[in-house]
Amino acid sequence: GKQDMSAADMLAAYVRSKGGSKPLRRILIASNGMAATKAMMSMRQWAYMESGKDGVLEFVAMATPEDLSVNAEFVRLADTFVEVPPGKNVNNYANVDLICKIAVESKVDAVW
Repeated sequence: GKQDMSAADMLAAYVRSKGGSKPLRRILIASNGMAATKAMMSMRQWAYMESGKDGVLEFVAMATPEDLSVNAEFVRLADTFVEVPPGKNVNNYANVDLICKIAVESKVDAVW
């Protein structure tokens, strides 16, 4: 039953049951602050309620030196993080080229 399946297998079965073909398990969070925190908490809660398991989803956060220096909650909630340049959003969270590069390098299934 459900309890014997790995989190990855369970997610794959769930996606197939809904007519999908690609489970989105590893997600890059290309945002910071409260938005990033709420996104990860909501997705984790959904995954747990659907599966009864923790660790179904894996989050990679982008984090500026400022985010790291204040021990930002969204960085602590992520499974891993990638440090990005400091300063204005065009340097980091609004830099589409950087986000795409990190997504490929981090082997994520999706970007939020």
